[in-house]
Order: sequence, then C-alpha cells, then structure tokens
Amino acid sequence: MVSRIKHAALALALSMGALAGACGPAPQPTTPPGGGTTPEGTPDAPADAKPAEATPPAGDAKPPEKAPAAGSEPAKSKPLSATQMEAELKKAGIDLKKIPALEKLPLAQKKKVMPLLQKSLGMDSCQGCHVEGDFKKETRNMKVAREMWRHFVVPLRTEQGGTLFCDSCHSGDKHVLNRSDRKAVEQFMEDEYEHKITLASKAETECSTCHGDAMELKIVEKLWGIAK
Repeated sequence: MVSRIKHAALALALSMGALAGACGPAPQPTTPPGGGTTPEGTPDAPADAKPAEATPPAGDAKPPEKAPAAGSEPAKSKPLSATQMEAELKKAGIDLKKIPALEKLPLAQKKKVMPLLQKSLGMDSCQGCHVEGDFKKETRNMKVAREMWRHFVVPLRTEQGGTLFCDSCHSGDKHVLNRSDRKAVEQFMEDEYEHKITLASKAETECSTCHGDAMELKIVEKLWGIAK
C-alpha cells in the first residue's frame, strides 16, 4: 500500500514538472526604482518624473509677432500735388498767387480760411491749433502755421507753375514724412520737393531753398526759432 502511494506521488510530480517545462516559468514580479509592482519589462515611472514636453510643430519654433498697436504706424510720405482747394480759397477772397502773410488777413477772411487749414491737416477741431475759449492765445501750432504759410504757400509753385496750399503736401494728415529710413526720406524729398517745386520768382529751387545754406534739418526749431 505504501509502495503504491509513493509511485502515485512520483507520477504526479513528474507530470507537473513536464507541464511546467512545456509552458515556461511563471513571470516574477519586479519592484522598479521609485516603488510599485508591475509585470516584468514595464516598470512604473519614478514618482518624481516629469511628463515629456510636447515638441512644437515645424514652423512654430518662434512665437508669432505682435501686431503694432493702433496709431503706432509711421506717417506715410505723400507725393506733392497741386491744391484741391483753390476754388474754396477764391470764395474766401484769397488769390494764392497774390496773398499776404497769414496774420495780415482780415478777420472775416481768416474765419473762412481756418476751416480749410483744419481740413488740410486732418485736425478734428480748431483746437488743433487754438486754445478753446481763447483763440488769440499763442500756441506752437499757430506759429508753425504762419511760417508754413510764409515760406511755402506764398513763394512756392508746382513744376507747371500751379499754386500750392497746405493740402498739397499734407493731404489731410498733420505728419507728412515717414522718417524711419533716412536715405529713403532724403530720396523722397529730392524727387517730390526739390524736383517738383518751383519758385514764383522763377529762381532755381534746391535743398537750401527750404533748409538754408547750412542744410539745417530742424527747420521749425533752428531756422524759424519756434521751440518745441
């Protein structure tokens, strides 16, 4: 009886060993660094590991440039043109070929001319030059307007001898030159002003006609003596 039991146990052990050999060893749990138990070959990520950063798509390496703020765009250099206001000036009794200094105009004429100055320079109201409530109070823009009238409107003409007024250069904009590129603005002034402007006196025009013999670039401050 004991012999039979031994033989049966031996047979069972051999059959279990054969089964284990056919199926291979059972996977053993592993304990990766940082803790946690996973099947072999797939360890847990360390507790302090950081997620990988996403790679930006091609072409997005640089952040997009911000659009310029409204109103920050530079002025545009505008080509010279004959005035479009000659008919309106005539209605005000102004003959551009025979005009006195601005400050010498009779008050009635001034009141008719001022809106044309405002329109030419693109100003929203009379306060572009004047102090509200005190139109006689001197301002810098009033002084500049007088000198512009004296040095440009009175003596200058177009290539064909046509008259010029404030709108000939300003065209509804107070600032008329894009000064961001020195060479470009010099070329623009040579092409549009020196070559396309003549003098009522028939004298030849050149850079010194406006800038003086010493080529002073700050005409308003240095040649006309009007402080900023």
